[in-house]
Amino acid sequence: MTTPNIKTKQLIGEDDQQLQRIETLHQQLKVEQARAQELLAKLKSEDVQPPKSLLKEYHKQAHRFGKENGGKKRMDIGMSEMKAEEREIRELEARVSGLEGKVRGFEGLPPDRELALTEVENMRKELVVLARRRDEMFDGLVDENR
Repeated sequence: MTTPNIKTKQLIGEDDQQLQRIETLHQQLKVEQARAQELLAKLKSEDVQPPKSLLKEYHKQAHRFGKENGGKKRMDIGMSEMKAEEREIRELEARVSGLEGKVRGFEGLPPDRELALTEVENMRKELVVLARRRDEMFDGLVDENR
């Protein structure tokens, strides 16, 4: 029977230490997983309410815009309802942004419809003149290079 040499004993000791570290880490991960699952379950429940500061701001805005839903004011809103409201607001913001972009296209035009149409027609005529001039200049360059 051979006795393990010192090097082998050191390797076995290091392996035992590594195994203990792994077991400790595994236990810590189990505890963290349990906490995360508990938090997730709590967040998924309808009982979760947003922070009071956020609720105060929400109520101010709801009161300011408050005649929607037949004038009913609802103070017990849940997270899912708040998320749905947020989605609607984002969609409205995107729509407003698109409309603002369209309106920017009319900047500089007079507010009177007839005057604006006249100005647009004048600009179209000027565009035609400039396009002809460009084409003539291009033809002149082509003729020079022949």
